[in-house]
Amino acid sequence: MHVHLETADDITRERVNRLLGYAVNGHREDIADLQLDVATMCDPLGTELHRCRLRALLRSGPSIEVEEVQSGLDLAVTRALDRCVRNIQRRRHSSTQRHSA
Repeated sequence: MHVHLETADDITRERVNRLLGYAVNGHREDIADLQLDVATMCDPLGTELHRCRLRALLRSGPSIEVEEVQSGLDLAVTRALDRCVRNIQRRRHSSTQRHSA
């Protein structure tokens, strides 16, 4: 699995890398390439938000694209990764059902 990580600084990169390791560890064989982009932005009221964009190219061909905007960096990254992993599990489960039918 190739990982491309876009962050503003090294501390953020380390935090996101650690979260990434926990979340996708059991699905490394399913993912060919993973692109993760983390950015800080402000909403119209001036509240600081964190956006996580994720694109995972699966070895089976299709890709998964997820975007999460949350008040905390860890929350945005974790939710995006969780959504990606759930999608991989659904695809794996549906392909298993098709092959057994």
